[in-house]
Amino acid sequence: MKNYKIITLVLLILSTQSCFTQKKDKLHLFYKDILYYNKVIDEIKSYDSKTAIYQVKQLYPDGSYKTKTVKVNLTQQNLQDIYDLYLKLKPKNLRNCIFADNNELLSSSTISFNKDKNIENFPCNESFTDKEKYVQVEAKLYEFILPTYRLQFPDEFIQK
Repeated sequence: MKNYKIITLVLLILSTQSCFTQKKDKLHLFYKDILYYNKVIDEIKSYDSKTAIYQVKQLYPDGSYKTKTVKVNLTQQNLQDIYDLYLKLKPKNLRNCIFADNNELLSSSTISFNKDKNIENFPCNESFTDKEKYVQVEAKLYEFILPTYRLQFPDEFIQK
């Protein structure tokens, strides 16, 4: 009976370690794009691969925010494709910012891989080349997100 308990305990520890190893190796992506108008957040687009939620939150004229949420299950291969593109292009930073002539922030777009800290404080890309590299990584993410979003909200994609 004692040996049975020891064997069970060892198997439990091994299986738990295996689960932790698998979770640690999983790639996680977080994306946030914030647009400002008159120093007020006008729109936030975000995606979190842990929850598989893509969300668009828009400010309406009445001062309230309306939110559209879509579940977009990106595969580990999708995430790996985005990460591999990032590694290939190597933009200096994973944040692009657009400023008005008076140095007022108009938009901030950030992508992070396997980070849980505040990504909005990442430094912005300054060179045109790094900004273009970031845009390519962002476009790869949207390549996977938009088909699902279009199915849920087709009216947004109709030419007016």
